[in-house]
Amino acid sequence: MSLGLHLVAAAMLATAAPACSWAHPGANPYRGDPVRALADFDLPAPTRRKLGALMAAHRTTDVVAITRDDIVGTHDYGDLREMHSGGGRVCHGAVDRSAWSPARRERGLVYCADDACVIVPTICNNVSLVSRKPDRAALADDMPIDIAPAAGPPSAPPVEVAAAAPTDSAPLDFMPPAAGGGSGGADSPGDTGPGLPITGSLPCCDTVPIFPIVPLIPVVPPLAAVPEAPTWALLVAGAALFAVRRGQRRRTQARSRSGCACAGHGESKNASTIATSTAATVGGFQRGA
Repeated sequence: MSLGLHLVAAAMLATAAPACSWAHPGANPYRGDPVRALADFDLPAPTRRKLGALMAAHRTTDVVAITRDDIVGTHDYGDLREMHSGGGRVCHGAVDRSAWSPARRERGLVYCADDACVIVPTICNNVSLVSRKPDRAALADDMPIDIAPAAGPPSAPPVEVAAAAPTDSAPLDFMPPAAGGGSGGADSPGDTGPGLPITGSLPCCDTVPIFPIVPLIPVVPPLAAVPEAPTWALLVAGAALFAVRRGQRRRTQARSRSGCACAGHGESKNASTIATSTAATVGGFQRGA
């Protein structure tokens, strides 16, 4: 009988919710003074006084978002524990949030002094302890650098250096222009034929020009072409023809104006004759009547 009771009790403990389960935020809020809740935490007295001053003055160190898996604000936090809830109840141990949905977010106020941090969720004021994680940059600096030794850049192929030509100490086989002599035959002292070693100092390059100096020729612009005699004759003939045609046109216009004047005089004379005869006829009819 006792064995059965032990089995039932073990099954009930296995199926019961964990002691620090925070499955329903806001269901059992803490209604006491948050500063007094610090007395239940295992903290040094100076640290507890600093935290109490910050909480009394409402000077938060950080404002975070609490989710099922993370507590994130300006810094990252973890190890949520020692939660105060309603009725003066304190849950000693880690707080379980596994029953939260992934989309749930709750706002929390964080107060930090020395190495201790206290978090107060605004939905329920359940004062708890929380640990601040190291910054990501500090973690990156503390991680060992595991760099495999590189083989290094490929070595450049060896450069073949051409061997320097041996220095010819024999005298030059040509006649310098400044050394006297001409272009005479083989018996002349200035002969520069092949196979005859010539000794002596070389002339300086500044005294012997390499290229001949050509004088500059000024460029004169081309002059305008002068008309020839046939061109002048054509110009004179054209001017004379123009003058003749103009004189003929003037004479034709003068004759036309004089003919119009004579015709007008004849018409006026005929009109007056007709008017005289008409008046005489009318006078004869009147006298007969």
